[in-house]
Amino acid sequence: MSDVPDNVVQLFREEPNERIKREMAEDWEMAYLAAGQTLSDPETATSARVAISVMSHFIRGHYEVGHITEEQKDSLLWWLGTGNYAADEMQK
Repeated sequence: MSDVPDNVVQLFREEPNERIKREMAEDWEMAYLAAGQTLSDPETATSARVAISVMSHFIRGHYEVGHITEEQKDSLLWWLGTGNYAADEMQK
């Protein structure tokens, strides 16, 4: 039996590889498409990068004040980084 409550969703970080990053890039693009946008548009991609940068800053701040662990910070930053990867890949 786990000590984790039933309503907690575990986020497991796998080591970065092309398959995972490609799948996440597709997820990011699908989210933008659902909002009537696309990361293939340079302005939208730039906007995504800015938003990801701000969110990354917030995560680092939460780590610095002790609200999250280093492992949590690293995991969250890795997943956010897939958004930058998506924005870069959709520009190719």
